[in-house]
Amino acid sequence: MKLSDRLIDSLYSGEHSVISVSGAGGKTSTLRLLAKKFKERGLSVLITTTTKFQGPKQFDWDCDYYYSDEASVLNHEVKKGEAVYFAHFNLVDMKKYTSPRLEILSILINRFDVTIIEADGSKMLPLKLHSDRDPVIIDETTATLAIMGASALGCSKDNVCFGLDGEGIVDIAFYQELIDNREGVLKRAKGKTLILINGCDAVENRNAFLTLHAPCPIILGSILKDEIYV
Repeated sequence: MKLSDRLIDSLYSGEHSVISVSGAGGKTSTLRLLAKKFKERGLSVLITTTTKFQGPKQFDWDCDYYYSDEASVLNHEVKKGEAVYFAHFNLVDMKKYTSPRLEILSILINRFDVTIIEADGSKMLPLKLHSDRDPVIIDETTATLAIMGASALGCSKDNVCFGLDGEGIVDIAFYQELIDNREGVLKRAKGKTLILINGCDAVENRNAFLTLHAPCPIILGSILKDEIYV
């Protein structure tokens, strides 16, 4: 089974599913892959954010339509098998687009089969310790995919973990700490929840991750290769 099939089968809950993607280590690529696979299943997909994420000029989202204003997206006639990108242009940081108003997002959720939300920011680092303000998981969320990057293993903590001021080397025990910590990867998780250890194709000792435990399933995989590792 491909990783994308496992994720969709686990996270999709039927009409108007809302999947919030949090954590660090491949959120943007995960949104793109999930949207592509949902489209292949004949579903309509909305890609958006509740914080900030990359704009269409910086990242190939592979969507059918791109909107940055409310009027245009609200006038869009939703069709099966299409993906729509919607977020507001950010005048402060032109590489990032920002969250729609939650009132508008609530309307759109009821028009699309699936809404996939990037609910976190991590400055492209593979791990994250959250602050008071994130992740932004909306009430309509039916499933949460919490991501951790395998590439951090063996690296200096202060170089690979966003939000952490600390010394030392990332080991498996540190991953477990981020799972157990109330400010860690599962913070505010809602609905069906999975942890994805992403990028396992690029690490030699990925079996070390099999010792991790959590109150939800943990999947070792690669979004890049769309593979699961057991």
